[in-house]
Amino acid sequence: MKKNTPSHLAELCAAIRAVHFLYGERPFLIEDPFAIELIGPEMREYVMSGKQTRPSSSAAIVLGRARYTENLLEEAIRSGIDQYVILGAGMDTFALRRPDLMEKVRVYEIDHPETQAWKQDMLAHLDRELPATLEFIPADLEHETITDALGRSSFRKESRVFFSWLGTVPYLTHEAVIRSLESLAASFCTGSEIIFDYNVSMEFVYPEDVPEVEIGHQHAAKVGEAKLSFLDPQVFLDQVGKMGFEVVESLTPKEMRERYFSGRNDVELPLSHHYYAYLRISGFGHDNRG
Repeated sequence: MKKNTPSHLAELCAAIRAVHFLYGERPFLIEDPFAIELIGPEMREYVMSGKQTRPSSSAAIVLGRARYTENLLEEAIRSGIDQYVILGAGMDTFALRRPDLMEKVRVYEIDHPETQAWKQDMLAHLDRELPATLEFIPADLEHETITDALGRSSFRKESRVFFSWLGTVPYLTHEAVIRSLESLAASFCTGSEIIFDYNVSMEFVYPEDVPEVEIGHQHAAKVGEAKLSFLDPQVFLDQVGKMGFEVVESLTPKEMRERYFSGRNDVELPLSHHYYAYLRISGFGHDNRG
């Protein structure tokens, strides 16, 4: 992202959720009445104009991954996990949308300092009361680990945790991604879980999606948020297995489409360059806590 500015793509993701809430069909993939409040006036005016009421194939990725993650988070909370870390939180509104779950889980939002400061300023101007169980942690994960960032908070390393890491992995170098995952596997309690999405190399993208995917990559670079890591799913999952993760599920674009988008007419099918990994820290080969 550009220096001294919030993430344009974080604001765009909030706009996508706002469009879905205003114009989508029930049941929503993700029901977010607060997203409209966390975007700037220019983008808010565009959303409210109704010029685009059906999220595109690229926008659908934002909705699908949110639904997938929150389904698994609810299962994790039922299993006794009471800490939730949102990596690259952007304009995430979970803490506002789910007061029922905020009574059961403490939420830590980690994001780049500029983006997080912008979000907190937006919330302050809206005079929005925040839950006592929400904590903000500014961090640049290109230069420090998740463990370092959480060390500046009330986080309890001896207890299990659920991590969501959505929409940010492609914008980190491969080295930073591996370093962060190794830190997770080695430092956190066995049984902790993580959901993340990542971009695959173009050879794995469906041929009909290639032109739109390439346009998306070009747009990201144009706004100063170029994508830096593209992964081979099998090679990558082998890597995380050796780190000490159990791969609970590797969700492909085909499976994402079938599970969440079948029969929907209010949103395009998501593009095929995003894969999803649901991992659990197994402790194999590591001296994990817990």
